[in-house]
Amino acid sequence: MNETLFSEFAEVSKETWRELILKDLKGANFEKVQWDTEEGFTLEPFYTKEDLGDLPQVPRNQSSWKITDEILSPSEINPSLAGGADALYIVSHKEGKETYGLSIGTNEELIKELEEIPKEIPIILSLANRTPDFAEGLRKLNDSHNHVYTDYDPYGTLLLCGELGSKKEDLNSNFAKLVNSKGIHSIAVHGYYLRDAGATIGQELAFSLSWGVDYLNRLLDLGLSLKEANDSLWFFMGVGSNYFFEIAKLSAHRILWAEILNAYEPGFGDENPTTIFSRTSEFQYTAYDPYVNMLRGTTAAMSAVLGGSDFVQVLPFDHNYSEKQELGKRIARNSQLLLRSESFFDKVEDPSKGSYYLETLTKNLITSVWEKFQTLEKDGGFFAGIQSGKVQDEIGATASKKRSALASKKEILLGTNQYPLPTERHPELSTSLEHTKKLLEFGSPTEYKRITPLRLSYEFDRLRQLTDEQIASGKKAPKVFLLTIGDLTMRKARASFSANFIGCLGYEIQDNLGFANIQEGVSKAKEFGADIVVLCSSDEEYANLLQPFSEEMKAKLPNAWKILAGYPKDLIQKAESLGIDDFIHMKRNTIEFMEKAQSKWIGKS
Repeated sequence: MNETLFSEFAEVSKETWRELILKDLKGANFEKVQWDTEEGFTLEPFYTKEDLGDLPQVPRNQSSWKITDEILSPSEINPSLAGGADALYIVSHKEGKETYGLSIGTNEELIKELEEIPKEIPIILSLANRTPDFAEGLRKLNDSHNHVYTDYDPYGTLLLCGELGSKKEDLNSNFAKLVNSKGIHSIAVHGYYLRDAGATIGQELAFSLSWGVDYLNRLLDLGLSLKEANDSLWFFMGVGSNYFFEIAKLSAHRILWAEILNAYEPGFGDENPTTIFSRTSEFQYTAYDPYVNMLRGTTAAMSAVLGGSDFVQVLPFDHNYSEKQELGKRIARNSQLLLRSESFFDKVEDPSKGSYYLETLTKNLITSVWEKFQTLEKDGGFFAGIQSGKVQDEIGATASKKRSALASKKEILLGTNQYPLPTERHPELSTSLEHTKKLLEFGSPTEYKRITPLRLSYEFDRLRQLTDEQIASGKKAPKVFLLTIGDLTMRKARASFSANFIGCLGYEIQDNLGFANIQEGVSKAKEFGADIVVLCSSDEEYANLLQPFSEEMKAKLPNAWKILAGYPKDLIQKAESLGIDDFIHMKRNTIEFMEKAQSKWIGKS
């Protein structure tokens, strides 16, 4: 059978598709179905083979990927391997007297802790700035194990801590200690730091490529061959929940890094693929409604695999508030086992190949990222950019824009600013929030600007947790009464919006079927013991309802907040003169409202 699949159907031109869309739009502009991305290019509502370009074919290191578990204690190693992990990300950080992860202080301890790990299991060892001190132990470990990676990354340390972790003049000697350990992938580019701090996909990729080029040049200056230098490097990338964009990002990463290597030696990049470790980004994980993180983690893992990652780590869904995380780690592994054993993601080398949308998206992203990369290189490269603070400022501005979008609901996090569950409680979250607060304050001024890896939902989590603390102390949550009256459609819509809006605070909310008059509604609110009463009706009816609402509230609930659902422009001045305390509407900043409410009813913000 030589016929092409679907060959019996006539081809449809791009212009025909466009005409059909314009017909469905019924006079609206075509721009209505186009989408402007934060990377600076516009996406079309459809693509055809006419849009395809010839993307370079870059080989992958392997058709499958390594399911990777983070290890913070020796006791976690065997359970992780038994549970399905086939690579281990082992953490041993030390700052003064503080230790995070395994306690490894000497080369001997390093060998003792890790020598029992089966030699075929890749070991990714995070020693941070201490890595050069363990060069001898790493060489011995590499002699007995097939794949050893370490994460020396002074630029990453600068971004997180504001310091290089060593004298600038000692950087090359530190690199030399590690690259002389043959076979060890010793230098990491922690692009996920940028992603967790709020960088766009394009920023993470462009900056990571420039970061990698800077390290590559340092290694070449030490006398390494291009192959030795490239083999010493690996990329640690963050993956968010923007499914198709993340696939395109990782595909673009492999293509662009190959092009960079080809600039050093023609054809070299086409035969020497880079190593990519992808980790689900904490930026879009939430503390409340954490089970949604299972979905975020799974879709991010799918993106990581389809994009060509060599190692994939999925963060536990409960890692924002749980210390043990046994269930979270098991689910994180199992989500990848399902992709491998039931969805067969490892059986096709490049499943996204041939997709009109994905290939065009990848092509557009390559163009956008390459332009940003070249601009950074012309300005002196990545190291110059982070020393001047230009990179940090750009990421900070992007993160601030995203937080503003979340507060105004232009960006949605399910369970946080949209459809929150008001009865959900996490008093244990206070420990995590206190730790984050210390990291934000950080102490003494630093030599360089820092980035701030901080989940998008942090301000929502921090403010809502004040309610949980109050309840845990034996006090009651503030009570909200939705006084629905008048037009059925409008009162239901505004009651639903108000419950969704105030639900972000975790207050007790009572909805109602509707009242015949204001007097009846306020009386029921008093019986309920309401601290906040929200009047829900139509703009037209507010003209006659505001006066009796204000009078009844002053007589029966003088200390309660009076809130209007909506923002009737012609009535704002009248409403404020009658003592209306606030307005809940689409343009109201949720964080500002939460701060105001918690200051009033909890006494903290």
